[in-house]
Amino acid sequence: MKPKTLPCIALIVLGTLSVASAASGIFGTGTVLGVNGTKTLYATTLLNDSRHAPINVTPPTLDLDGIPSSVGTFNPTVGDTLVLRGGEMLTFKNGTDDITGATIHYRIDGGSFQTFNLSFNENLNGSDQRWYGEGANVNLLTGLSNGNHTLQVFYTAPFTFTGGSGTHTINNGTANYSFNFTVVPEPATALLGSFGLLALLRRRK
Repeated sequence: MKPKTLPCIALIVLGTLSVASAASGIFGTGTVLGVNGTKTLYATTLLNDSRHAPINVTPPTLDLDGIPSSVGTFNPTVGDTLVLRGGEMLTFKNGTDDITGATIHYRIDGGSFQTFNLSFNENLNGSDQRWYGEGANVNLLTGLSNGNHTLQVFYTAPFTFTGGSGTHTINNGTANYSFNFTVVPEPATALLGSFGLLALLRRRK
């Protein structure tokens, strides 16, 4: 009898977990960057869906095709800017589940993750909701050396249900979502450095 009973118990437990996890969740995410003064919301999940557009804020440019291979090349000494403005999250809840917040986590080049909380923005159809925030204003170019760099982000949403609580996480299968960009020197500075090196080499001859 035992060999037949154990698989049945396992199926019941798995079924319960599946129903509980499906009662709420995250179905769309995006990151808002300021690229040389242009505010853009890049969809990281739920690509090409109009529900990403937030209300009651100055609308950002929407890039819903997914993260570009490179956000761009930036020279801070001539005024180029790259700013993490914030992010966006679309959530759903059913039954006794309730989403109680939304957070974007970010880091540069594998450093420690920092967080920024998103605010409730709008109720969508049924029990779907949008969360949005753009007050992070993190200058991503500060202190970076010339070369290639990566901004990584992932998203979490705490939730409650009858008898407990938990956290939903969207992190690209633990790989996180990556925005690549390049920092370059001012052309005049680079040229001056070349002249200095040339002069040094001539001295040594």
